[in-house]
Amino acid sequence: MQQTFSIINIALVNRQPRTMGLKQLIECYVDHRIEVIRRRTRHLLREAKKKAHVLEGMIYAVVDIDEIIQLIKSSQTREEAIQKLMDRRYSIPASHPAAKDIPQRLMNMMRESDADGGVLLTRVQAETIGGMRLIQLVGLEIERLVKEYTSIIEEIEGYEAILANHRMVLDIIVEDCEEMKDRFGRDRLTTIEDAAGDIDIEALIQEQEMAVTISHSGYVKRVPLETYQAQGRGGKGIKASDSKDDDFIEHLFAASTHDHLLCFTDTGRVFKIKVYELPEMSRTSKGRPIINYIDLKAGERTCAYLAIKDFEAGSNYLTFVSKGGIVKRTALKAYANVNRSGLIAVGLKDEDALLDVRMTTGSDDLMLVTSGGMAIRFPEQDVREMGRSAAGVKGIELREGAEVIGIMRIPMIQDDNDPEVTHTDPEFIERELCLLTITENGYGKRTPVDDYRVNPESGPMRSQSRGGKGRTDIKSTDRNGKSAAAIGVCSDEDIVVISRNGQLVRMAASSISSYGRGTQGVRVVGLKGGDSVVSAARIEDSEEEEHSTEADTAATGEATE
Repeated sequence: MQQTFSIINIALVNRQPRTMGLKQLIECYVDHRIEVIRRRTRHLLREAKKKAHVLEGMIYAVVDIDEIIQLIKSSQTREEAIQKLMDRRYSIPASHPAAKDIPQRLMNMMRESDADGGVLLTRVQAETIGGMRLIQLVGLEIERLVKEYTSIIEEIEGYEAILANHRMVLDIIVEDCEEMKDRFGRDRLTTIEDAAGDIDIEALIQEQEMAVTISHSGYVKRVPLETYQAQGRGGKGIKASDSKDDDFIEHLFAASTHDHLLCFTDTGRVFKIKVYELPEMSRTSKGRPIINYIDLKAGERTCAYLAIKDFEAGSNYLTFVSKGGIVKRTALKAYANVNRSGLIAVGLKDEDALLDVRMTTGSDDLMLVTSGGMAIRFPEQDVREMGRSAAGVKGIELREGAEVIGIMRIPMIQDDNDPEVTHTDPEFIERELCLLTITENGYGKRTPVDDYRVNPESGPMRSQSRGGKGRTDIKSTDRNGKSAAAIGVCSDEDIVVISRNGQLVRMAASSISSYGRGTQGVRVVGLKGGDSVVSAARIEDSEEEEHSTEADTAATGEATE
């Protein structure tokens, strides 16, 4: 902050100059806007009432069209015709064909004048009728007049409501401020960037281990890792953020302030930001929207995040999966040079969208799950290594109308006796690693991941090959509907299920029954009529036990499902 800007805090208040603070300036601005809105509304109300007054006279005339024409024909001069129109009384009987369409406001006015024989026209109304063309005096003109009059009455009632309700005036001020924010806010934000010259900003940042949290709604923050002190088993933990009821922590991982955070979008782009660029906030704060740190296009949203310490070390890969069933595997080092405006991470067809990105070791198994109730598990080596902008290859053959809704990475180890044979990592077998599938009607089940391998009559279990139709995961019956969400969970984790109408239900994964492939499952969440499940996610929440231990494991750079 090397530039100083001065502002003048002197303003005229009640025609007298005063020096005011920021709060007083805002209060005066609000008072000024209240007066402007009230004066503007009163003006619009007057103009609308004038127009309604004229339309009322035209409606009276068209209702009694035959007598009006005869009255005008019998007059010798224009002034005589105007005077005769003003002397005559007008009424709209309830039996008139147009009476049912005329607004009640006008009919009530007519009823009040019935005792006097009807309504008298004013000179403005009479002169308007005198100036009407003959073609406007046809019977069908009443429909247009009534429609226009109804619209004007709605405006009048709206203006009257604003003048009678101070809260509505304040709401208009808020709407005006939001509009100004949308129009002028984005290009007037102060940005702190690297200074020109040889100054290395990163060298000035102390390297520190941080706990990075990203919520389901895209709010991000970082907190010093020591904030989450290790607790004994059975501890209640501490609250990770002050999220709203309709939001929750979906990603929690440890990273150094010098690490990189890769943010992938559903259009196949990737952004890279430094962890120290994320806002450091209090433990219970909500965080700030991720859109403040990456340049997303209209309608584009982030779908995956990865914290990277070193792009060159190790032999890790980034594996991309699209909703159209396309899989691509690229060496991590190919994404070392990503500029601030983003980079194409994977080539996608126009009708396709990126679903998720996983970091794999080169020896893992991948499982894809579709909305049609199918799942396929195959070794990641079946997907050859490709360049950064490549489109990928077919991971699963989709049925008509189906799309991929979930991807799961399954860690594998080699058999001690036969290096060509692989098994699911025993650590995750002990933790009961399962595929959790939930249908749009709220039914679901957990199924052990090894149930999706092929068990031949002779020889060890093996995974399928890429590109097939897969095996039945859950039955898509009328009761179940299509599959809506599929995630990998262990029995010691919690999940949250989200519905289309905003219902969020949190539960322990172990509370959902475990069934084999091809079954219907059980009710997971009770939905209200017309609602349906849209997604589910594991909760990465530091209110659980042993958070620092889990975060330290993540800090080693190992990717866990």
